[in-house]
Amino acid sequence: MQELTELRLDSGVLILDGTRVMSPVIPRSYRDVDNDILVKGTSVIEGAVYTRNLSIESGPFSVAGALFAKESLTSLRENTGAIRFRKAVACNGTISLEDEGRKTFGADVNAGVVRLRNAVVAASVFGAEIVLEDCIVLGGVFATKSLSAARCVMGTFNAPSASLSGDTYILHPSVFTVEPLHVAEGGRLVNLTLADLGNLFKGQPERDLTGAIEIDPVVDEQKVSLTDEKGNDTLWETYSVAGKVLAADLLDLEKLDNHFLLSAGSLDMQLVKRYDFGTDAEGKPITLSLDVIGDFLSDIQTGRKPVRRLSGTISFDELKRFYADR
Repeated sequence: MQELTELRLDSGVLILDGTRVMSPVIPRSYRDVDNDILVKGTSVIEGAVYTRNLSIESGPFSVAGALFAKESLTSLRENTGAIRFRKAVACNGTISLEDEGRKTFGADVNAGVVRLRNAVVAASVFGAEIVLEDCIVLGGVFATKSLSAARCVMGTFNAPSASLSGDTYILHPSVFTVEPLHVAEGGRLVNLTLADLGNLFKGQPERDLTGAIEIDPVVDEQKVSLTDEKGNDTLWETYSVAGKVLAADLLDLEKLDNHFLLSAGSLDMQLVKRYDFGTDAEGKPITLSLDVIGDFLSDIQTGRKPVRRLSGTISFDELKRFYADR
């Protein structure tokens, strides 16, 4: 791979093809503000990036520092190479990475319009209009206008309008919309708050009284009125398992390792070292990383790693025994 320490622009465009850029790509003068970057082949930028437009024709491509694109960050649909951003990515206009390759974000993604396919995001996604397909988002998805998600795993989401298709898995107790949530025919909204993600990850049997909870968008909807700092009231639709189960009282949630597992993934690219997570069912040591955790959650979403459904019944004897011991 060719290493560049001095950047040369061809008609205002930095072309990267089999290139490692050893310095940040940041304007040094006003005339450099409108420069573009075009990635034609395997390339790496070892620092931060500021550009007008970043276009990726073919990867793999990675950026070690934060990235800001003034107008757009896009890729060709034909690209199959992995795209990796270790730190925050932001854009005034549109981020559209809907190609076949794997996309990995080590921090927040923020743009006016965000369209991602086959992406793993360690933190959260912010935008006016957000479209996700086959994505894993460990944090939240926050849209100021609309959210469309197909076959995704998300920590939570908050959007005036949200449309889901396929199986959607949620890692935290609640999600929020202003308009009624739309789930396409055949799709499901499944909450993993009380699933035993730790043992599932290790390939071990799930603990008793753990499992996934399916949310019915009609039956489980609750209305909540929220007031902003100016005194304006907004009526939100809330879809939650927070008041739905008694099993949480009978569980030691810390032993599920859910928070540790997700935190290790969300902080992976910011940590000096990676954490060990014991051994798997075959006795092999497990080292946590965003990639490994993303693959695990993808296996849950696709059904390759099924999650037991939490039973809707808890006996009186179980409750009596639990509270008698306290």
